[in-house]
Amino acid sequence: MQRRWNSRSGQTLILFSMAIIPLFGVIGLVVDVGWMYFRKEAAQAAADATATSTAAAAYQAAGTGGAITCATTGVKCYSDPHACDYPVPTTAGDNVQAGCMYADKNGFDNNGRQAVTIQSGVGHAPTSSGVTVEYWAIARVSERVPQLFSAVLGFGNGMITARATTGAFQSTAGGCVIALNRTLPSAVLVSGNASVTTGCGVYVNSNDASAVNINGGATITTTGGSKTEIVGGCSGCSGNVTPAPDTGVAAFGDPLAQLSPPTVGSCTDGGSGINLGGHDSQEINSTTMGVICGGINLGSHGSLTLDPGLYIIKGGITVGAQATITGNGVTLYVLTGGVTMNGGATINLQAPSTGDWQGILFYQDRSDTTASSLVGGTGEAMNGVLYFPAAALTYTGNAGVVATRTTIIGDTITLSGTPSISAAATTAFSGTSGGVTLIE
Repeated sequence: MQRRWNSRSGQTLILFSMAIIPLFGVIGLVVDVGWMYFRKEAAQAAADATATSTAAAAYQAAGTGGAITCATTGVKCYSDPHACDYPVPTTAGDNVQAGCMYADKNGFDNNGRQAVTIQSGVGHAPTSSGVTVEYWAIARVSERVPQLFSAVLGFGNGMITARATTGAFQSTAGGCVIALNRTLPSAVLVSGNASVTTGCGVYVNSNDASAVNINGGATITTTGGSKTEIVGGCSGCSGNVTPAPDTGVAAFGDPLAQLSPPTVGSCTDGGSGINLGGHDSQEINSTTMGVICGGINLGSHGSLTLDPGLYIIKGGITVGAQATITGNGVTLYVLTGGVTMNGGATINLQAPSTGDWQGILFYQDRSDTTASSLVGGTGEAMNGVLYFPAAALTYTGNAGVVATRTTIIGDTITLSGTPSISAAATTAFSGTSGGVTLIE
């Protein structure tokens, strides 16, 4: 019996000995995988810092408000991945070297088991073709990590890689006239004897050869160092746009993309709307009449006064000839329907100067494509953002009336009369002049 027990003990020892090597291998694999994950996170942090600093240095080299191009002093473009120098220079000669320095500060360089490359350019980054920026940078970081315990299983090395793409942009948020449509001709149309003057520029996102169309002796004049910036081209601009426009610029995004629509509550008008006939007048406030489900309709000589606040309107706004609408510190959110103001109407509307809706005067919902027309009489004054992102917008200014702080944003924009805008509206959503954003 004793001999049989010793025999079994020997078998157990042999089995244990056979199992211990793969057991330690598995334990080692777990340890090595954890270490690989840690190095992967470190590599991703280095890639993020490298790409962001590369784009940020390009933005800084261009200067606030300046266009970023491959010809900008201190800005480099590499269509293929460019390996960082080793050793890394102590002083950056351009934005790509600045990015390489950030990789080095994060523990990664282009030497031995590690590799750092930077790819850069303008327009669409190859890793994010749906995003257009003035300048993009892609950082790739890799490291061959020696395996410790799991080497007994034949895994001598593990490879970790990380990539980050960032974009630098000069925001058009401060522009006075901004057309968002990306493809249509006449995205901005100025005709007749219209004479448009802006103190903060015209920005046109359409890539059509006639994205801006000027005819009939119309003119655009930008002052204060601002320009007319066009992604596509211009028909009739020669001699009629002062200073001469910049064409072929990089596409841009909606400067108010972060502006969320308000929460729409229950109707406060009983669904009947506000309907004023000839010489009728009414004063309303947003507390008792904040959600108007039947629209606003002002007949000839009708007069509506809006107390400060946010008004949500379904069914649109119609202001007849010789009618009057006034309001100080108001925001008009048009959920459905458009806005139609007829010639001769007296319009005096001012956006809030503080609060959640600071600077926003009109906001037509992004799903509402109803064309809108803002036309007033000689007493017209609309100060604030006129935001019609999905709609064709017609805006008519009048001689002697200067919109001191107005930004006009539409899918397409037709300008007539003699509108004059001295400065862009100041909002809580457009206070930056540009910057850098992580794309992926």
